[in-house]
Amino acid sequence: MADIPNTSSSSCSIREIVHDLELGVPEMEDQEDLANDSTLNRMKNKLYPALHDSKISVNENIELATLPKSKKNILLLCFCTSMFIDGAGVTATILMTAEISKELGIGVGDQAWVLGTYAIAFAATLLLAGRLADLYSPSKVYTMGFVGIAIFNLIISFLNDKYSFFILRAISALAAVLTIPSSINMIVQMYPDSEEQTKKLSLFGVAGALSNTVAMILAGLFLLASWKWYFRFVTIIVTPFAFLAWKYMPPTKAVASSLSGRDKLKRLDLIGVLLLLFALILFILGFTQAESRGWSSVVFLIPFLISLVLFSLFVYWEMNLKEGLGLLPKRVWSFQNLFQLIIMALAINLWFNTTQLRLSTYFQDVLGISPIITGIKMLPMGITALITGFLTQPFPFLVIKPRTVLPICTTLCLVGSLLFAFSDGGEGMRYWRFVFPGLVIGTIGGIIAYISANTCIIQAFPISYAGISGSFANVIFQIGGVVGVAIQAGLLNTGDGTLEDWTGSKNSYFFGGAVIIFSGLVMLTYREKKVKVSTKEEV
Repeated sequence: MADIPNTSSSSCSIREIVHDLELGVPEMEDQEDLANDSTLNRMKNKLYPALHDSKISVNENIELATLPKSKKNILLLCFCTSMFIDGAGVTATILMTAEISKELGIGVGDQAWVLGTYAIAFAATLLLAGRLADLYSPSKVYTMGFVGIAIFNLIISFLNDKYSFFILRAISALAAVLTIPSSINMIVQMYPDSEEQTKKLSLFGVAGALSNTVAMILAGLFLLASWKWYFRFVTIIVTPFAFLAWKYMPPTKAVASSLSGRDKLKRLDLIGVLLLLFALILFILGFTQAESRGWSSVVFLIPFLISLVLFSLFVYWEMNLKEGLGLLPKRVWSFQNLFQLIIMALAINLWFNTTQLRLSTYFQDVLGISPIITGIKMLPMGITALITGFLTQPFPFLVIKPRTVLPICTTLCLVGSLLFAFSDGGEGMRYWRFVFPGLVIGTIGGIIAYISANTCIIQAFPISYAGISGSFANVIFQIGGVVGVAIQAGLLNTGDGTLEDWTGSKNSYFFGGAVIIFSGLVMLTYREKKVKVSTKEEV
């Protein structure tokens, strides 16, 4: 029998979609009225408060919410697979950069582009992809992206020219970015009950976190043959899941399906899109170049300063648009608890990226360990992430009580950072005394913090912005990772400048630990005044 949401659970869902469960739910109108109302139409109006009483009629398509459980599980598996593949596109490349550069003739000064072309294109278009998923059919957006991943990764696996590689990697990122916000949009629609929705979003977050560790092992395995087989493997994995998604996914309408094509185009906010697009490109470009050219170099300062101006113009532009016409909800900056969650999202991805990159690089470049053995040494992080992530299913309080749980999680991350700092690179038995327990302890806290930040940011937005919410969270994650890696690279020079010296690495782990514990203190101590939120919000 199909799963049909009841009105009592939906009432709870509304409050939790708009604001975090524990950190203070603002008063909303007609709560008792909603609980007593049993008609499907009134339930849908309350499920879509951003569209209720607005100029846009509520989407009457509820096929996703009423799918049989078996089909929901298949679709959720497809969504999680796409999330894993998207994240692995960055992580695996870190390990394969040297081999790709060697085979394609990419110089040392240009090696940052092996990763940068994908990361920049991915991060810069996330919010646009989210808006597309909210205004147009998310199922079509998802299918186009998933099929694109399979096609472009297959083409990349046969390339022998570096410029073609850079271009196709960027295009593959544009395909990959379509799958994340559309997946989140459909997960939110598929599971309107708040408790179940939180669990499924947590699984989606686990897939993303796992990609940060398991992808390194996969990359190490394929490097035994050729880096090209990794991209062929992606195509082999994605193709059957794309077929399953196409077969079982109903033709899903957008939550704003009643809008005309002209009105949808107006709400895409192309000026805002371009401002943010160039701001993110220049921001990431600047920090990417800072790793190799230095913080005082022109190639860092000019893109960075211009990006700050463009970010300011973007915020000014969004604040002066009429309600519903902006890329983001007009009152997004006043969403309760969003400030703390943004700080946490920045910090946790910074922690993960700096932890993995420095250890894996040191293992290979200094200790002479092969890529596959390096991946195996990082395996405790993946296993711990998998086990801890699944524990959020029977214990959802780990996700929905961030003020209580996240300070503890950040403390565990700090312990991990300190163990890495004093490991001296983890050679011999020091791996088992310092690195191994650091990977386990730090990842326990890190994975819960990652899932909680991701889920709570998504549920802080109205359902009419479900696609944007997921994109917003991922943009924050991307910025945190890029900034963290760049700062870590700068701190490596605080030692004697040789590859073997661990002093700079130690300082970088002190920095990562300080940032993550600061985010925990912000979550613990920062308080906001509760505000009454209007249920009127246009798409």
